[in-house]
Amino acid sequence: MIKRLFASRQIAFYLSKLFVVRCFAVLAALIFILQTLDMLGESARILAVKGNGQAELFHYVLLRTPQLIARFLPFAVLLGVLITLSTLNQNSEIISMKAAGISAHQILMPLIASCFLIGCVSFVFNDHLVTRATAKLDAWQAVDYGQPPPAATSGVNIWLRDGDHLIHVDNVQGYGDNVRLSGITVYNRSQKTLVSILSADTGQWTGHGWHLNKVKSFDVAADTVTEKSVLDINTDLPPERFTLADVKADEMEVVPLY
Repeated sequence: MIKRLFASRQIAFYLSKLFVVRCFAVLAALIFILQTLDMLGESARILAVKGNGQAELFHYVLLRTPQLIARFLPFAVLLGVLITLSTLNQNSEIISMKAAGISAHQILMPLIASCFLIGCVSFVFNDHLVTRATAKLDAWQAVDYGQPPPAATSGVNIWLRDGDHLIHVDNVQGYGDNVRLSGITVYNRSQKTLVSILSADTGQWTGHGWHLNKVKSFDVAADTVTEKSVLDINTDLPPERFTLADVKADEMEVVPLY
């Protein structure tokens, strides 16, 4: 069966190498041009932040390049196929192979197999590298290229509504019962009127409520601030509300997204 699909090992390897080299050459040229144009528009914003320099520009390139590769790899594969077939036709190699008894599908099969392998590599690359780079870049852009926040595994800048109360969390890490919150602010309201503001540095799910650390509570009516080192809140607000509040598929791997 394999011999019927491929003319020979040498020809299959030759056509695959010809195609893959041209494909990634086109991809490299596209990424170089597009990254240069992108840097012209973003470098001013990055360098506008005090303390940013060449290291931050290089960091931006590292985070942005995986996105460009994922987006333009299909175009590079398409152009690679066209360039490969046109080169073979121009050099009369297709005519020579057909004269030797090689059918059209045996000429195309190495390209199809190469495309399948490129697709598998692209899936792993997108799932493990592009999602993480996108999450870090979005978090960095959310603070206008300032000090990047801690890396989040579930989300950043999450807003929730629990009855009349509003809850804002800067950073969410983990999933399920292992969810850990950072930068918590709870706006307690009664009939849409602000009653108090509770803020905490971190919070962790205990199974029946939330354990908060370094808590400050501001009473609007009394105009007083109360500080506590720890505070346990028994609430029916599950941790899943924070991990599902702002799901961004392009920032999550397949398994957590599933």
